[in-house]
Amino acid sequence: MSLPADEPGNPAHAIFERFLRAGECREVLSCFGELCQQLGLRGAGLQLYHSLKAALNYWNAKALWSKLDKKAGHKDYDQGTAC
Repeated sequence: MSLPADEPGNPAHAIFERFLRAGECREVLSCFGELCQQLGLRGAGLQLYHSLKAALNYWNAKALWSKLDKKAGHKDYDQGTAC
């Protein structure tokens, strides 16, 4: 049984930290796949992003979500519809 995503000591938090620190594309993809598996997430694109955002209630992830949402809302991305 896995811990809820906001519990201290949650394995998803450790995986997310490894994801942030990954230095090579291979590491990033591996950590991302592991994170999705840990959280039981499937899908792609915007649907996966929203599922991941909802499932990973972690302070460091929230900072990333904020940056990504702000970037997606920029006019170059048609307020999030182009990305």
